[in-house]
Amino acid sequence: MNCSCILFESHVKKALTGFLSGLFLFLFFLVTATSVCAEAQPLLSADKISYNEKTETVTASGNVEFSKDSHVLRANKITYNKKTDVVRAEGNVALLSQKSGEILFAKELEVTSDMKDGFLSQVGLLFPDDSRLVASTAEKYEGRYLIAERGVYSACHLCKDNPKAAPLWQVSAARVTHDSEARDVMYRDAMIEVFGLPVFYMPYFSHPDPMVRRRQGLLTPVVGVDSTLGPMARLPYYIDIAPNTDLLVTPTFSEEDKLQLEALWRHNFTNGKMELEGSVVNAVYTDDTGQSQGKKWRGHLFGKALFNVTNKWRVGTQLAYASDKGYLNRYKISSQDLLVNRLYAEYFKGRDYAVGDLYYFQDMRPGTRLAEPIVAPEIRYSALGEPGQTWGGRWSLNTSLLVTQRERLTDLEKQGPSTRRLAVDAGWQRQIISKTGFLTTISGLVRGDAYWADNVASVGTTASNTNFSSVTRLRPFIQGDISLRYPLGRHGDGYEQILEPIAILSLAPHVNNTTRLPNEDSLDVEFDETNLFSSNRFSGVDHIEGGTRAAYGLRHALFGKDGERIEMLVGQVFRLEKDEAFTESSGLHHNFSDYVGRIDFMPADWFDMNYGFRLDQRDVSVTRQEFQASVGKPFFRPYLNYLSLRQTEGANAVAQKIEEATAGFSSKLTRYWSFSAGHKQAMAPTPGPRSTGFNLTYQDECFKSELLISRDYTKQVDVESGYTVLLNIYMKNLGGINANY
Repeated sequence: MNCSCILFESHVKKALTGFLSGLFLFLFFLVTATSVCAEAQPLLSADKISYNEKTETVTASGNVEFSKDSHVLRANKITYNKKTDVVRAEGNVALLSQKSGEILFAKELEVTSDMKDGFLSQVGLLFPDDSRLVASTAEKYEGRYLIAERGVYSACHLCKDNPKAAPLWQVSAARVTHDSEARDVMYRDAMIEVFGLPVFYMPYFSHPDPMVRRRQGLLTPVVGVDSTLGPMARLPYYIDIAPNTDLLVTPTFSEEDKLQLEALWRHNFTNGKMELEGSVVNAVYTDDTGQSQGKKWRGHLFGKALFNVTNKWRVGTQLAYASDKGYLNRYKISSQDLLVNRLYAEYFKGRDYAVGDLYYFQDMRPGTRLAEPIVAPEIRYSALGEPGQTWGGRWSLNTSLLVTQRERLTDLEKQGPSTRRLAVDAGWQRQIISKTGFLTTISGLVRGDAYWADNVASVGTTASNTNFSSVTRLRPFIQGDISLRYPLGRHGDGYEQILEPIAILSLAPHVNNTTRLPNEDSLDVEFDETNLFSSNRFSGVDHIEGGTRAAYGLRHALFGKDGERIEMLVGQVFRLEKDEAFTESSGLHHNFSDYVGRIDFMPADWFDMNYGFRLDQRDVSVTRQEFQASVGKPFFRPYLNYLSLRQTEGANAVAQKIEEATAGFSSKLTRYWSFSAGHKQAMAPTPGPRSTGFNLTYQDECFKSELLISRDYTKQVDVESGYTVLLNIYMKNLGGINANY
C-alpha cells in the first residue's frame, strides 16, 4: 500500500528550558522522515541539543548517538541541515552497520539522512574478523559501495610497540571499492607488500570480504615437482550450486600423467547428507609385481551418506573403490590398505541396538592373499537390562547372523570359505561391594553358534595339498566368571596413592578351535595389558577362548596435586589346558602366559614416558615392547618412539618380527616460529631408513608460512620414493600458495 509523504515544519521562538531538548528531538524525527509508513523513525540522544530556526539546523553535541534503520552513528558532534538533508558528523565518528557488523570510522563525515550517500575523510573500515581497510578519503554510494582513494587493506594487527610500522602484509591500491551487498573487495593498481616492501603488483585484484563463508571461484593452486608425477599443478575450482549443495572440481596437470580430473560433490538434505568424491586419468599402470601394463583408464570413487528415517531408524552407506592397488598412493588420495564398501541400517531404542550390514571389500595390499568375501548380510542385535533388575544384577543379550560368499577359484592360494553363521549369547552380571572394600563381579554366559559353510580348508592345507569341504556344526558354550578387586588408597601431603590387586577366574569347557570351522574374524590375537582381564581375547565370534583359566595382576598409581602421575600394571594368565588356537608368538600358547604390563611415568610437565611390554614367561626375555618418551619444555622437546613385536596374519602363518624407532624433536622458537624434525628407522624385518622430515612454521593472527622437507625411502606400488618439499603460504582472507617440488 502506498503512503503519502507528510512533511511537518515547526518554528520554535521561545520555550521553557526544561522542554527544549525533547522538542528538538521531536522536530529532528519529523524533518528527517521521508515516509512515515515505510521507514523506521530515527532516534537521537546527546548531552546537548540546539536548534537554529534561521538556518533550520539541528545541532547535537556530547556523546551523540543517532540511529536510523540498521545504522548507528556516533560522534562528538552531529549537525543536521533540513534544507540540504545532510548530516555532518565530527570528532571520533563511528558508523555501525547492525546487519553486517562492520564499523566505519572517520575524522569527518557528511552523509544524507538515510545514510546511503556521503563523503568521509581519514577513513577506517573495521570488519567483524578484525581485518581493516584504511584510506585518506572515501565516498559512500547508493548505500552499498564504499569507494576509498589510496586505500590499504590488511588482516594483521599493528605492532603495539610501534603502531606506525607497517603490518606483516598489506594490500595497497590507488582505489579500493567495498561492495557491501555483493560482499566483494576490489582493488585498482594493487600492490601486495610484506613488511612495507612491495613484492607483487596487480592492475586489478579482488577477493570476498571477510563476511563471506563460501564463494564460487578458483581456490589456492598447488604447483611444483613430484617424484612420481614430475612437474605438476593442481587448480581447484569451487562451485557454489545452492545453500545445501556444492562442487569442487580439481584438474591436475603433470608431466607423467598429463591430465587427471578430480571432483567432490556434497549435498545436505533435511534429514541427512551425502558426499561423493571421484577422479579419473588415462595413464600408464604398473602392477604390484613391477610390470608395466601400458596405458589404461584409472581412477577412484569414494562416497558416504547418512539419513535419519525416524528418531529410531537411520540408514547409511559407505563407498570406496579404486581401479588398482597403486592409484590412491600415486595421487596421495588415501593410504588405506583395505577399502570397505558398506550399506547399513541402524535401530536405536533405549538400551536396544540393532544393525544390518552389507559389505564388499577391496584389498589394496600387494601379494597373494585370500579373496575378500561379499558379506550379505551381517545382522546384529543387542539388548541390556536395567541395573539390579535381575537377581541384583543386569542381563544382556547379543545375537548375530553372518552370511559371506566367495566364488570357487582356480587359484587355491586365494580360496576362502563361504559361511552362514548364527550366534546367540545371553549373559548376566552383578557387582558386589563388601564392607571391607572388596569389589566382586560375578557374571555368566550361555552361548550357541550354528555353522553351515562351504570351501572350508583343513588345518595345514596349502596350494599343493588342498582339502576343502562343506561343514555343518552346532557349537554350544557356557562360561562363568568371578572378578575380584581390592583397591587400597592412601592420602598424603600433596599426593594420592592407589594399590589394587586384581584377579579374574573363568570356568568354561575347553573349545577346540583348530577343527574344520571357517575363521573370518579371529585370525590373530594381540595379547597386552588392555585385554589381560578379558573373558574372551579373540576379537571376533569364530574363535572362543575356553577352558578354566585365571588372570591376575597388580595395579599401582601415584597422583600429585599438580598433575604428576605414575601408574603401573603388570599381570599374567594361567590356564589348566593349552589352547592350540593361540600361536606360539601370541604369548598365550602355554599354560602360563607371558607377563604383560605398562608403566606410565609423568613426574612433571617437562617429562612424559610410557612403556608397554610382554616378557616371555620362561626366561623373562622381551617378546614385545612399545616405548614412548618426550622430555623438555616447549622451546626444545625431543621425543623417541620404539616398537618391537612379532606379528602374524592367520593362525598358521609364521610370525614376523617388526622393529622400528622414530626419533625427533619439536621446538617453539618464539611466539610465532616453531621447528620440528623426525626420522624413522627400521631394524626388522628389513633394516634401513624409512622416512625423514623437517618442518619450519611461522603463524600469527593473519599469516601462516610452512616449509616441509621430507624424504621417503620406501617403494610402493606405482609410486617412486624420493624427496618432497612443500611450501605453504597463507594470508588471512586472501588465500595463498602451495608449492610441492
